[in-house]
Amino acid sequence: MRLDGTFACYLIVALGLVFSTEATAQAVNFKISFTGRVDCDHPIAMKNIPIKGEGTATLNPDGSASAELTQTAIVLSSTVHFRGRLGAQPSPAPGGTSQMRVSGRSGLRMIWNLPNNQLVVNVRVSGQSCSAQFQPILKPGKTQYTLFDGRTYHYCGRPRAERSSCEVR
Repeated sequence: MRLDGTFACYLIVALGLVFSTEATAQAVNFKISFTGRVDCDHPIAMKNIPIKGEGTATLNPDGSASAELTQTAIVLSSTVHFRGRLGAQPSPAPGGTSQMRVSGRSGLRMIWNLPNNQLVVNVRVSGQSCSAQFQPILKPGKTQYTLFDGRTYHYCGRPRAERSSCEVR
């Protein structure tokens, strides 16, 4: 059996692309940060409290992901660990649960579920760049947001995002 030269050339190129893509597929590591402010009523009434979040995350070629995000208000901090893949269930986290949703090979949605709300960080990765967005979501029927500092729930108004960033490492 004789192979046509053009067909053989295309076959070699196609196999080379398949194997080189598999060999170079690698995890994407990135750093996330955001800042904002919040007004709280209970247990202590305070206005314009600075809040920030910082963390690192990894998006793997197999669709799994992990992250660690530390949220700080004044001097009180909570660190939330996220692990996920498509269809993963929530995991225990300080004051509630955490869940990571992977959307394709380029997106993550980190959700910290608290009694009255979810604190969400959405990340999109494109090549060597990425973007992050912080989003507080109030649960139906609730009127105040809850923040957890590791010991106490604080009841607050809607957290206001000021800045967010993402950097591929």
